[in-house]
Amino acid sequence: MRCIAPLAIAVLAACPGARHARDPAADPSTLEIGRDATSLRGVAAEGDVRFVALASGASSTIEARRGAATVWSAKLAGIAGPLARQAPLVFASLAGTGSIAETPVRGEPAALIVALEQATGAPRWKTAIESSEWAQVLTIGGTARGAIVAGSFSGTLRIGAQVVSSAGKSDGFVARLGETGKPEWLVRVGGPHADSVQGVAERNGRYAIAGTFGAGAELQGVPLPAFDERAPFGDGFVAVLDEHGTRLWSATWGGKLDDSVAGVAIDESENVIVAGNARDTVHVGGVDLVAHGDADGLVAWWSKAGVPRHAMLLGGSDFDGIRAIASTGDRIVVAGFFSGAIQLGNRPLEAGGGDDAFIAALDTKGTVTEVWQIGGPGREEVTSLVGIPGGFLAGIAHTAAASIEGADLPAPKDPMSGAAIVVRPVR
Repeated sequence: MRCIAPLAIAVLAACPGARHARDPAADPSTLEIGRDATSLRGVAAEGDVRFVALASGASSTIEARRGAATVWSAKLAGIAGPLARQAPLVFASLAGTGSIAETPVRGEPAALIVALEQATGAPRWKTAIESSEWAQVLTIGGTARGAIVAGSFSGTLRIGAQVVSSAGKSDGFVARLGETGKPEWLVRVGGPHADSVQGVAERNGRYAIAGTFGAGAELQGVPLPAFDERAPFGDGFVAVLDEHGTRLWSATWGGKLDDSVAGVAIDESENVIVAGNARDTVHVGGVDLVAHGDADGLVAWWSKAGVPRHAMLLGGSDFDGIRAIASTGDRIVVAGFFSGAIQLGNRPLEAGGGDDAFIAALDTKGTVTEVWQIGGPGREEVTSLVGIPGGFLAGIAHTAAASIEGADLPAPKDPMSGAAIVVRPVR
């Protein structure tokens, strides 16, 4: 998959329809916030306040913004990653070696979760995610009681008093942190090959996780069947855990080549939806889907009980894919990238430069209901995506001047540092 450093953010949507009451959290606005030598790594939102994680070298800044005004700013030593929020806290993930945010850590690299007060940015607690070899946080979400974090590691992983060891090259993990940062449970996913958890979502005390795995992997003693147990290529999995971290159900999908996972969401009907990327032919939910080009984005639905519902590919004749997914009401939104031409529902898109980006809203039947193109002469990419009441918040990277459905972004002085905030609701 093609990728560039995260640089800009946006909240996108269109005018509300009859199904939704207007929510001021998604009122349309556009704000340029670019800074030289700084990249955006994560976004979150609460009402009209936007939280952003900005990285500059080995240090990071977590900010709360209301319109053009900065509400508070917290500087932390460490490389910022995904960001999440659950009132009254904002959860920032940081990576580093030796010490992160004045906290000694073990691992090359290790990770640290810092909980900041949503109103002031003051630190509330810190929890180290460390390993005898390495550990990384790939995704984080807020829950009713704290945070849920997931990623990958090699060696022996320790989070507080919770310890697991990898079964092979690397394994995935997911952990729930309580109100004070204490880990309440830690679950390992993996086997003899490289395995990882790339997506988490929570609704009503149920935790959906999704990631990639190789042949021989298992989750709490239950095997994850690979498409071809003799092949070295990675497949995708999705699973749901209860409030105690116990597996309720799991499912897998894959094909003859490496496939990947971009994230997972739970809609208001508690359907579980996975976004990923597929090459050649992929087998998901008993159906074979054939990619239109070298790679396509994949969106697949399962019911609350784990019954496969439907799946679809989004892509054209080039190398296309999905990078993120989020839920907003009874819709999901997916963000991806494409080259050349692509058809999304009734909307044809054509890339204006190298890679363009898109965001699409889909209903529970998999119908594409709205599409937004992020394009320009350079490269554009959505790097993070968060659902908000009535719309969504997305992180967007752009190396030159860009346009987001009529909202123009000027070319940044530093191609790696453009940033903007754009708000619209989803119909």
